[in-house]
Amino acid sequence: MKTVLFTTLLLVVALANASTFATEANVKWEYQWYNQTLNHFDAEDTRTFLQRYYVNDQYYDYKKGGPIILYINGEGPVSSPPNKPTDGTVIYAQALGALIVTLEHRYYGDSSPFADLSTENLKFLSSRQALNDLAIFILDYRSTIQNAGDIITIGGSYSGALSAWFRVKYPHVTVGSVASSGVVNAILDFTAFDEWVAYAAGEQCADALRLVTSTAEQQIFGGNAAAVKQLFQAETLTDDGDFFYWLADSMAEGIQYGYHDQLCTPLINAMNNKGDMLETYSNYTINVWGTTLGTPGEYATLFQQNTTHDINKADRQWWFQTCTEFGYFQNAPAQGSIRSQMVNMTYHRTHCANVFGKPLWPNTEATNDYYGGNHTAGTNIVFTNVSRKLEIRENNQSPIGSQDPWSRASITVQEYPTEPSLMVTCNNCGHCVDLRECPGGCSTPNNLDQVRQQTLKIIETWL
Repeated sequence: MKTVLFTTLLLVVALANASTFATEANVKWEYQWYNQTLNHFDAEDTRTFLQRYYVNDQYYDYKKGGPIILYINGEGPVSSPPNKPTDGTVIYAQALGALIVTLEHRYYGDSSPFADLSTENLKFLSSRQALNDLAIFILDYRSTIQNAGDIITIGGSYSGALSAWFRVKYPHVTVGSVASSGVVNAILDFTAFDEWVAYAAGEQCADALRLVTSTAEQQIFGGNAAAVKQLFQAETLTDDGDFFYWLADSMAEGIQYGYHDQLCTPLINAMNNKGDMLETYSNYTINVWGTTLGTPGEYATLFQQNTTHDINKADRQWWFQTCTEFGYFQNAPAQGSIRSQMVNMTYHRTHCANVFGKPLWPNTEATNDYYGGNHTAGTNIVFTNVSRKLEIRENNQSPIGSQDPWSRASITVQEYPTEPSLMVTCNNCGHCVDLRECPGGCSTPNNLDQVRQQTLKIIETWL
C-alpha cells in the first residue's frame, strides 16, 4: 500500500480525552489528502492523484479505541464529514463511540485526477474504481489509528449502493454496511421512476403535474418556447428535450426530497380554480426547488459538454456514469406519464452521444451481473427505504415504499437472512431520510426513530 498523506497530528489527537471533544459549533472541518492510485486495474500505470477526505472524531476515544464508520460519498463535492446531531450517521457514531471517516468520490469535488474532464480523461471514473479507492484508503487509514476497531460502511442513494457493493466485494474489510435508499439495481428504461412519482404525489397532484407538462408542450410546440423558458428562467435550455427533462426532474425531486406539500398544494389549487399552471409552477421552481436543489442551466447539453473541472460541478461526471454503467434513464411511461413523451430512450441515447462526443451507452445487464442488481447477495447489509404510508404486498405481506421513486431501484423486500429491509413511513419524508432527516422536519406520525434504533441494534450485533 502507498504512503498515506495524513496531515492530522495523530500524536496530539491521541492524547485528547473523549469528554473534552469540541462542540459542533466550534469545529472547523479541515480536509486532508490521500495519495490515490489512478487505475487500480493496470499494475503498470503508476499514476496517482490526491483524494480529499474528512474525519469526525468527536465521539471517539483514541485511548480506548472503537469502530470506524466509513461514510461513503457519491456524485458530488464534500465539504465536511457527517456532523449534525440529526444526522443518522452521527447518531450511530455517538452510540457506538465510533470514528467517522469520509472520502470524496474520485472526479467529484476537489478529488479530480484531471483539470480537463474530457471523455478520454473520464475513463477512470467508475464504481469499480471507486470501490478500490475505498478499500485501499480505509485499510491504510486504520493502520494509523491505535486500537482501531471494526469498519462499518454507510451510504445513501448511489453511495448507498456503493456501501452494499463494498460489503459484497470486500467482506474481509468490513463487518457490515448500511445502504440507505441504495440504488443497487441498474435500470436502462426506468419508466417505473415516473410511475412512482405519480403514485407518491397522489391522484390530484399527479393530474396537476400532467397539466403543467401538457400546457408547456402546447405553448412550446405552438411557437412560444422563448416566453415559456423565460418564465422559468430556463433560457439556456435551448434544446426542448433538455427543457422537458428538467421540467420533469424538478417535479420528481419535489416528491423525492420531501417537498410534497410545497409542490402540490398550490398546483392543485390552481388546477381546481382554473389558474395559470405554468406561472404557478414557475413560482415553485424558482422559489422552492431553485433555492435548494439546482438550476435549470445545469440540465443544458452545452453546460454538460464543458470539460473544465469545477469543484462545484458534478453533472458531466454523473452523466458519464449513467451513460456507461447504470442507465437509470427516467423515460416517460406509455400511459399516464407526468413527463413529456419527448423524454424517451431516443432522447437519452442522443444526450449521451452529444455530451461526450461519442456513442456511449450503458450495459446495465453486465452491471447487475457483476454486483447482483435487485438480488445483491451479501451478509450484514441493512437496506433502508422510505414510504409515504405502510402498504402490504398481497403475496408475501412485505412492506413496499411509496414516497421515494428511487426505491424502485433499491431492495425493499428482504430476500436473504442477513440482509434486513427496513422502511421509514411518514408523509413529506424524502430520499435517504434515515440519514439526512427531512427539510424543515419530518411530518408526524413517523417511525424514523424506531428505524434508526433498529439499525443501531443490528450494527451492534456485528461488532
